[in-house]
Amino acid sequence: MITSFNHDTITTLPIRHLDTHWYADLLADTKTLQSLWTSLEIGATSTLIATALGLMSALAIVRHDFRGKSLFMLLTVMPMLAPGIIMGVSLLLFARYVGFQTGFVAMLLGHVLLSLPYCTFILISSLARFDRTLEEAARGLSASEMSVLSRVTLPGIMPGIIGAALFAFTISIGEFVVSFFLTSAGTTTLPIRIYSIVKVGITPKINAVSTLILVATLILSAVAFRLTWSKRKEHHHGR
Repeated sequence: MITSFNHDTITTLPIRHLDTHWYADLLADTKTLQSLWTSLEIGATSTLIATALGLMSALAIVRHDFRGKSLFMLLTVMPMLAPGIIMGVSLLLFARYVGFQTGFVAMLLGHVLLSLPYCTFILISSLARFDRTLEEAARGLSASEMSVLSRVTLPGIMPGIIGAALFAFTISIGEFVVSFFLTSAGTTTLPIRIYSIVKVGITPKINAVSTLILVATLILSAVAFRLTWSKRKEHHHGR
């Protein structure tokens, strides 16, 4: 972060002259900004999909017993265990086998697959700690299952949902290997763009990009912490 304000092209300390021109250069770099926008699009969309699927998977695992449950959990955890290079090659081969074109949608599905296990197990933990007597009380007051889910269960595990979403977004925004195998012309994420720039030479512009991403991550983390803390205080006062 400090060296992103260096006037010179040196990316090491100490800094002789402070300057913000690397941020101005970044704002003028349309390719980098486009790759950043692509990463944000994929990150936000994959976060929504992975969190929703993770919630449904967690509800099925925690609340129900069904045939093949152990196999289902094993398949869910596999993307966490497989090396990134194996996942990238496998997804590329599978896409070509089924006649699926690489590009935005392929990368989106790949990011969902990588984020889904983390979302699922974070939400499993939240559901395991949730007091189910609140749901029984709501049903006793003639609430429908959808009302119980939307007005009792989901608010009760909201800290876990926020945590799962942030985890999914963090994984997506920094994913390189799977994106590298599934990218296509015109669809470049920020990590791939940074990789192409670094091959030519490292300048503080890369530090400027990294600084902006880090600041955004810290802001999101602070918001999530604030929401989680408020929810815990409400739950404590409710008791």
